Amino acid sequence: MTEQTTDYKPDAKTLFWNRVQLLAVFAVFLAPIAGAFLYKPTKFNNYGDLYTPAPTLAPLALTGVNGETEFAQYKEQDLWAFLVVAQGACGENCEKSILNSRQLRAMQGKHLERLRSVLIYSDLPASVAQDLAKKYQPVDVYEADPEQLKVWAEQLVPEGVPANELDDRFYVVDSKGLLMISYPSDAEPNRVKKDLSRLLKSRR
Repeated sequence: MTEQTTDYKPDAKTLFWNRVQLLAVFAVFLAPIAGAFLYKPTKFNNYGDLYTPAPTLAPLALTGVNGETEFAQYKEQDLWAFLVVAQGACGENCEKSILNSRQLRAMQGKHLERLRSVLIYSDLPASVAQDLAKKYQPVDVYEADPEQLKVWAEQLVPEGVPANELDDRFYVVDSKGLLMISYPSDAEPNRVKKDLSRLLKSRR
């Protein structure tokens, strides 16, 4: 006597739920991978004083070795600026900020060409400005009208920073002309570098 076997054929409803379960298993395994590719952080624990929201810097007329220009030239050239402002004098801490901005630019590796170190001054003897430009090259050095610079610099003041930490800071302006973050002259370069690396990556 021959034993007969019958092939089992699941009905349509069973097939549907089997496929749903299979897709759910794939989703569980693929979600972390997809998230890693798609996630782009918009906030981070910063070392410097972050401007939130980041303000657009007002226009400012400048005079440099190549004649008259505007601070907006960096935005037009799609460049970031490490900015130092000196009004009436540039003492030890001011020079330290210029040095830090130049060194931090050099530390950015592949992002180096996206950055400029900038000194804007007023009421400094021409010989002092020339000496600073030579001492800390490459740095873009510009003169501004004293009254205009005084008003313009007011927008650089970060909220919540003690008064004794407001002088001789250096500022980071992105390629859209937005004031992003600032640091005191004695900021730790390696910690600043981490901030800048994350900012540059998040605002490509």
